[in-house]
Amino acid sequence: MHTILIFSGKGGAGKTTLTRELAVAASMTGRKVAVADLDPQAGLTGWYGRREAEAPVMVDISLGGYDPARFSSAGVAELIIDLPPGVPSYVASLIHKADLVLVPCRPSPDDLAAAAGVVEALAKHPTWAFVLTQTLPRSRLTDGALRQLAALGRVAPVSLGLRQDYPMAAIEGLAAIEFPSTKSAIEVSQLRSYVDTLLGIGHGKKARG
Repeated sequence: MHTILIFSGKGGAGKTTLTRELAVAASMTGRKVAVADLDPQAGLTGWYGRREAEAPVMVDISLGGYDPARFSSAGVAELIIDLPPGVPSYVASLIHKADLVLVPCRPSPDDLAAAAGVVEALAKHPTWAFVLTQTLPRSRLTDGALRQLAALGRVAPVSLGLRQDYPMAAIEGLAAIEFPSTKSAIEVSQLRSYVDTLLGIGHGKKARG
């Protein structure tokens, strides 16, 4: 089983959007995927309450005693955890048990400033990456953010654009990847493929560094 943490230094970066999109994308391939909502704003929980599809499933986890084996034995192939913004004290324990940490970040000065604290918290984790969110095409702001993030660590080659599909899907308990042939669905599918590469799903050993 793989555990993915969605971790950001500040709110509004797109953690919940990234969580539900990656979870639904993996579920669409037949994998049993679970999500957990540790953000007090409970956006993921609200989305799950509106969702009619059976997958992914939502689970509760213990902050102090999270045990991946519990979910692995239940047949869960992947658990994605939506963390609260900032760097709570219990995050270090979860990071230690995670296979991959993804850090959504908007191309804004405030988000980029918050990224430094996240990098420090992830200093000893071998597999993590930034994911730029709410981007505009051919934007100098986006290009500048990519350069700044690349100086701090790995950056996913696929960004999530500033598109109405994401909130519109969430209102209906859906994910944008469930809107076939849209730009949103295409970029989520490409990002999911990249995440699978980092996890070593269908690509041999898990990437390091």
